[in-house]
Amino acid sequence: MDYSRMMIITLDEKSVLFSTDAQKLGIHVEKYFERRTFIIKLLNYLDKKLNLQLASFFYGNWKKKLKEIDFILLNSHFFSRPLIKYLNRHYPDIRIVVWYSNPVVRDTPVSFYSGLNCELWSFDEKDCEKYGMHPNNQFIDRTKLIVTKTDDKYHSDVCFIGVDKDRLPLLLELEQYFISKQIKPLIYVVDSSKNSRTDYAYKEALSYSELINYEGNTGAILDIVQSNQQGISLRPLEALFLNKKLITNNPSVQKLDFYRWENMFILTETNQEELAAFLEVPMVPLPESVTRNYQFSGWFANFFKK
Repeated sequence: MDYSRMMIITLDEKSVLFSTDAQKLGIHVEKYFERRTFIIKLLNYLDKKLNLQLASFFYGNWKKKLKEIDFILLNSHFFSRPLIKYLNRHYPDIRIVVWYSNPVVRDTPVSFYSGLNCELWSFDEKDCEKYGMHPNNQFIDRTKLIVTKTDDKYHSDVCFIGVDKDRLPLLLELEQYFISKQIKPLIYVVDSSKNSRTDYAYKEALSYSELINYEGNTGAILDIVQSNQQGISLRPLEALFLNKKLITNNPSVQKLDFYRWENMFILTETNQEELAAFLEVPMVPLPESVTRNYQFSGWFANFFKK
C-alpha cells in the first residue's frame, strides 16, 4: 500500500480524520481551506444552497498534489459535495470515500451525494443496510489518548462527557443512582444546540485533551447512545485504549471482538441495580492483537478489503 498516493481532506485539526497516525504513515492530511475568511464562508453557503463549486478557487495548496493521488478520504459534510464534483471533473480516476462517523439521521443526507462518483461508508450497520453503504468500524487515534493531568478534580468512579441529544433524563437518573450507592459520578453535559431543557445548567465545551484527562482518571466511562444508533460511538474505544470499564445502553457492543462481560456492562431498563456490583468485578486484560483493528492503520486498511 503506497500511502504517499493517498490523501485525507477534512475540516480542521479538531476533526477525527485529522490523524497524527495517518501522517506518520505518510498519508497527506489536509484541510479544505487554510483559513475560512468571510468570503469563503459566503461561497460555502452558496455552494450548499445552489449545488455549486465556487469555494473551490480557494482550496489549499494540496490541489497541486492531486496528480500524484489515487485515493481520497473525506468526512460526510456539506463541504465534501462541491469537492467531489471538482475531483470528478478534473481527476476522474481518483477513488473517493466519504466517511460517516455519525448516524445518517443526524448527519449529511445520503441524497447529497446522488450522481457523484464516490463511495459512502459508515460505522452504523443499520445505515449500511438501509442506504447501501459500506461498513467499517470506528477507529481512534492513539496519539490523542494521552492523560496529562491527575488532579483531584479529574477523578471519578463513572464519567460521561457529551452533549444532550435527548439523553439528559437518563443521565440524571443514573447520576442519582450512583450517588445513592456512594459511587462518584461525573456527568458533564455540554451546552449545545442539542439541549432539551432550559432549566439545566449545561457546561462549557471541553477540548478533546481535557476530555481524555477526565476519562483517564475515572473507573468507568458511561456511554449513552442516541436513539436508533446501532454502530458504536468512540467511548467504547476510549474505554478500550484507556483500560477503563464501559457502561453502555448500546447492545451492539456484544458483537465486538473486544467485548468481555467483566469489562462492559450493557444497561437495560431493568438491570440498573446491578451496576454497583459490576464496578467491583476485576477487568480482564486484552492483547494488543485485539486492539489493532481499532487503530488508524487497521481501520484504514478496511477500505481496501472490498
